[in-house]
Amino acid sequence: MYEPVPGSSEAGAQAHLFKLRRIFRHAMRSKRAVLLITVCSIILFTVVFYSFHSNTPKPSEIPVFPKHPLADPNPLPDSEDALTKINEKRREDVRVAMMHAWKGYKQQAFGKDEVFPKSGNSNNKWGGWAVTLLDALDTLHIMGLTEDFKEARDYALKIDFNHTVADVPDVTFFEMVIRALGGLLGAYELSNDAQLLMKAKEVGDVLAVGFDTPSGIPYQKVNVNGSKATFSPAVCIADIGSVQLEYQKLSELTKDPSYREKAQKIVDFLDKAKKPYPGLYYTWYSFMEEEFNGIISLGATADSWYEYMIKQYILNGKRIDQYRRMYIEFVESAKQKMIFPLHSDPSMVYAGILSENDLEPVGHFHHLASFIPGMLALGAKELDRPEDLELAKKMMKLCYMLYANSATGLSPELVIFPTNGEKDQHEIKHSFRKLFGYSLETPLDYDQKYGYYTVNTNYGLRPETVESLMYLYRITGDKMYQEWGWNIFQSIQKYTKTTYGYAAYDDVMDTDPSYAQNDQMESFFFAETLKYLYLLFSPKDFISLDEFVFNTEAHPFRKITS
Repeated sequence: MYEPVPGSSEAGAQAHLFKLRRIFRHAMRSKRAVLLITVCSIILFTVVFYSFHSNTPKPSEIPVFPKHPLADPNPLPDSEDALTKINEKRREDVRVAMMHAWKGYKQQAFGKDEVFPKSGNSNNKWGGWAVTLLDALDTLHIMGLTEDFKEARDYALKIDFNHTVADVPDVTFFEMVIRALGGLLGAYELSNDAQLLMKAKEVGDVLAVGFDTPSGIPYQKVNVNGSKATFSPAVCIADIGSVQLEYQKLSELTKDPSYREKAQKIVDFLDKAKKPYPGLYYTWYSFMEEEFNGIISLGATADSWYEYMIKQYILNGKRIDQYRRMYIEFVESAKQKMIFPLHSDPSMVYAGILSENDLEPVGHFHHLASFIPGMLALGAKELDRPEDLELAKKMMKLCYMLYANSATGLSPELVIFPTNGEKDQHEIKHSFRKLFGYSLETPLDYDQKYGYYTVNTNYGLRPETVESLMYLYRITGDKMYQEWGWNIFQSIQKYTKTTYGYAAYDDVMDTDPSYAQNDQMESFFFAETLKYLYLLFSPKDFISLDEFVFNTEAHPFRKITS
């Protein structure tokens, strides 16, 4: 997923804009309140004002999730038939949500990259390749939305991938590989439509110029109209390490080994690269210095590279031991250096980051890191590592806690767990400024019960937690994970649904959608969030993990058998 470069002016501006939005909303509310009560006395105003604020729950007072979420008042029935009916109903509710979001896109933005879910406006920020449509193709197929799939498929076949809209000459290599190429490959794998494979080859060829650099390591962007890679001084490890599944699958389906060879060159490069610990990487590669630098993170800018280690091994029928070895090296180092128990509750663990210079741990947990429980569970299943499954369960509990512990039942984008267990806000802010180059000016909300600061209260319709819930449920069979997923879906429905889809949410502690909804709906909501929720309530043999591997955009690829 796209993230602003940590420390960049864009990231700093985004952080300050977020704060200003929050301040503005509260200011507007105060203004409305004053206007409404101008006819009242000052005494009455004071009473109303303090009454309102005394009844507003502080973060530490918001009810947290129960020790066992299946407890009364909504216990699950004992009958398997009754459970099946519940899941069928929930599955249909997710399908209806997809229909609603797709209707908004189709009505307001068909053929554009994104629809704005509140206003109904649209954009072509990815180059005008109808990215939402490509990302949604296999979800439409999976959910049995046949007519919508056919209409989207017909449009996809007409897209000219050799050109982009004039104001977006460069497309992001990684994002287009996972969304456009991945979407077409996933749709082909499910439909066996040869024309979709031809379009996948077309987009794969257009993007393959990204490999045409002096080192063979892709730059961040590709100039489609000029058919060349666009130089960038640095690239994050997720961008170069998360194109392998797509090009390996394209080689298998087209019988052309050149795609695999280009992608494998990156794996070999990363395998041999100098690392601070076995399997762990600094997040940025400098083309000028020819070395890695930056923090060490399992979340933003690094996440999908670690995810692809084990998935490459599985996709290729467990025949290439290099992928297994690299994954195990990574997991063992991460367990020792980057995964920590929660001070307030050791039954939960989180993945922090390591600072660049001294490799000191910082309890910086981004929603993107919520993919880790699913990855660990998948690795445990395929490599017979039961201890990793237990670790996955502990982190899964933490990821869900961040949803259930908010006023809306939606998770914030970024929290910080003080690694020393102390709540020194000044130290947290200093650490953040040192790591990312911009300051956190406003006071941070501190959760007394679980001991964390909320740095960014935005919920961006992200899929990582429900993705992990799908893996944990399918691998363990524990229906608790379905209940957690259902709770999340209900919150999505309640707070983010709009006229033309579902909106990102600025503040998960604000229960008024009219203020908190943001006019943005990324294509991954179609490709991942709704798909993983649908699969969470589907039979385990439907798009089975024994048959398919999901790319980082949730596009299903059949395992390569030869």
